[in-house]
Amino acid sequence: MKPYYKDPGGETEIYAQECVSGMNELPEGMIDLIVTSPPYAIGKDYELDQSFGDYLKLLSDFLEAGYRVTKKGGYAVIIFADYYMFAGQFSRVQPMTYLYHLISERIGWVHQCTRVWQKDYATLSDPYTISGNLPKLEAEWIMTLRKPGGGREKVREQVLHGRQIWSTAGIRQSTATLKHHTAAYPEALVKYALEVYTDVNDGVLDPFGGSGTTCAVAKRMGRRSTMFEISPEYLEVAKTRLEQQVFDWDGITKDKQVDFTTDKTVMPEEF
Repeated sequence: MKPYYKDPGGETEIYAQECVSGMNELPEGMIDLIVTSPPYAIGKDYELDQSFGDYLKLLSDFLEAGYRVTKKGGYAVIIFADYYMFAGQFSRVQPMTYLYHLISERIGWVHQCTRVWQKDYATLSDPYTISGNLPKLEAEWIMTLRKPGGGREKVREQVLHGRQIWSTAGIRQSTATLKHHTAAYPEALVKYALEVYTDVNDGVLDPFGGSGTTCAVAKRMGRRSTMFEISPEYLEVAKTRLEQQVFDWDGITKDKQVDFTTDKTVMPEEF
């Protein structure tokens, strides 16, 4: 399996490959943490030909392949929203947290917790109707799964770990990222996950790599990382991002931060 991009030090690898087949080619137990956001039906162009059954099979296959490549005691942090079935006035929502729970526990994952990601709201593309009033999305779910059998007994970031709500509301997202990817999550969210569940030199995997946010953060934090992506445009954005570091870390994460001990948004010199 030849990488689409590999940085000179060998710490970061990007593969132009569908994630399930790609993960099945990786060595078993090489990953400490999976951080990713699978596609979910909120009206994006790349989801239009996907049925709900196709979606559930993708989740099952991805979680099973991810289980194999994760070390015993390793983690998966999955960011997702509920599944929206768009049909005009008959639009409805399929709650996903329990389905994720059932699928992951069947595979062998231990479902440790589900957090809320509070974010700046996104506008839904479907027209509003009185009988199908879908709210603007200002929160998503963060599910933490653990592979049993070993690993550290304590997480390394006690303050972040103990919070049920991880908020990036008001933390400026890179406009350059959003220009090239319509559903990019903020770097601050990945930073939270890596601070809690990994140490320096740990291996991080993003099966749905997109514009390379997970790998970019992992590289700055001294973690090894691997990602899979099939979109030629996103692959090139991720490659450029890692080669040139054109997405400035300070400009994204130091604009505003949340002090989890007080729940207050503070400027960096107060944090």
